[in-house]
Amino acid sequence: MDHRAYLGASDYAVIGITLLIPTIIGLKFRSKKKRDATSKEYLLAGKDMSIFPVIMSITVTMISGISMLGQPAEIYRYGLQVSLLCIGFPVGTILSSYIFLPVYFQCDVSTSYEFLEMRYGKIARLTISGLFLAQMILFMSVVLYAPVLALSAVTDLSLEASIIIFGLVCSFYCAVGGLKAVIWTDVFQASLILLTLIVLYIKGIGEAGGISEIYRKSAESQRLNIFEFKEDFVKRYTFINVLLRGIIGGMAYYGVSQIEVQRMLSLKSLNRAKSALNWSIIPATSFLALCMFLGLMLYAIFDTCDPVKDKMHTGVQKYDQIVPYYIVSRFSSIPGLTGLCVAGIFSGSLSTLSSALNSLSAVTVFDLIKPLYKSRVSETRMVYIAKILSLCYGIICICLTFVISRVDSLVAINNTLLSVVEGPVFAVFCIAVLSRKGSEKCILFGLLSGVLITAWVGCGIQISGYYYPALLLDASGCPKPVNGTDFFQNLNACNNLTQCLSTSLPSIKNEPFFLYKISFLWLPSLGFFTTLCAVFIAVILTGWRHNAIPVTSECLSPVTRFWIKVARSEIEKKELSKDLEEKIQLTAL
Repeated sequence: MDHRAYLGASDYAVIGITLLIPTIIGLKFRSKKKRDATSKEYLLAGKDMSIFPVIMSITVTMISGISMLGQPAEIYRYGLQVSLLCIGFPVGTILSSYIFLPVYFQCDVSTSYEFLEMRYGKIARLTISGLFLAQMILFMSVVLYAPVLALSAVTDLSLEASIIIFGLVCSFYCAVGGLKAVIWTDVFQASLILLTLIVLYIKGIGEAGGISEIYRKSAESQRLNIFEFKEDFVKRYTFINVLLRGIIGGMAYYGVSQIEVQRMLSLKSLNRAKSALNWSIIPATSFLALCMFLGLMLYAIFDTCDPVKDKMHTGVQKYDQIVPYYIVSRFSSIPGLTGLCVAGIFSGSLSTLSSALNSLSAVTVFDLIKPLYKSRVSETRMVYIAKILSLCYGIICICLTFVISRVDSLVAINNTLLSVVEGPVFAVFCIAVLSRKGSEKCILFGLLSGVLITAWVGCGIQISGYYYPALLLDASGCPKPVNGTDFFQNLNACNNLTQCLSTSLPSIKNEPFFLYKISFLWLPSLGFFTTLCAVFIAVILTGWRHNAIPVTSECLSPVTRFWIKVARSEIEKKELSKDLEEKIQLTAL
């Protein structure tokens, strides 16, 4: 039975307009004076962006289609504890603005990875740039595919056509307009995302019976578990692992990843960059919280009839399809409103995708091509190369999305992919700006150790298939089949009766290795601390006093220089007091 809703002409018109506007923005910001165009003008917006659009760009780059579909589903199934990310991320953001941002402006770099060459050497820069390129190419495919998959399952949107159209439009305006077009398009897409969330809340709160009823049902089902302090490495979400994931994730994303650093570097001064990053906490946390609390609202609506358990009537196969299902089941009778909500979900993905494309182009130009050819390539030609790279990366992303479509677990791939690189690379940057010690060889040894161990555990978690059980979901209020038609329709999906019955029987599995049972939220912390320990051991073995940079080095964070200054002044005071005591003793004799 086909349960999908069919979009009307008005819905397609709304989606078309929301794709046309970014295209117009891209054409508006294309370089009019081609001879005067430079790579910094194209990839860093000439360092003359105003603060407001950068704030909105920082905000929506974090909110992808995965966030709009996946976060409500996680709250719906596991409760409110994951919302502690709304505390951890702001803490990580503030720390990044004082620890990492000043270093990039002191060193006058174009990418965060260019700083690594100044601190360690070319090999460190090339290695981490390569890791970033590989990570982002795969990540972009997941970001594009996730909303397309969810929406095509409950609407008549063509999976293949949606991937190609949305991917090409994003690649076009990103390639034509550069960072300015991406940032201003993010502002437009932020308004679409906000409008979509407002529409969902206006309809949903009324249908759920009001905020008090949402609270009551959430409390009764134990979904208000935000301050549950029972710690367990196996449990999917705990107070410590969510908070730690938020802090490390916030610092790694806003302080290290080129996607966000590039936005801060588009501003003229450090003070403006700090202001933009810190002010972005308010809208970013608000957007994230709205996406998350949507899960509680949906639970209050479906508390007695879970759409996934009632898949014979709803057609919902996975929990990340609940938001699209709610949209098409409630708004299909209102012309254009379903199209607006669909466009809002895609806007989340396009904002992240365009930012990733632009950062990939920037890293390739500044970290790979320019150091190789130095001044042999003119700035005009470099801009052409950057534009071609944006288009090529977009096409690669589209092609890879069709490959990703063959894989079962998108969320698992996304989490493992980000965690494998995020923790170890973040550790390298922390050592670089907070410590005077460490050579390039020590850093590369630590990075390799962190990546390999995190990849091993992450892949083991996915292969083992172990997962922590979700909170209870009820289907007692679902409509009951009048006759056996539904049973036999469902039976046709199986080859025979034995196969259908066997799916309901629990399978006996061997107990997985204990590390394969830990929550995926521990993976970034595992990579971070593994890299720190490996670098520390390497530094001890190769000589603690070797390769120490001066205290006055611009590669050190102001925080580090401050603490070194305080420590030295304390040592000097102790030495002075000791000298005075010796003089007093000599005088007494």
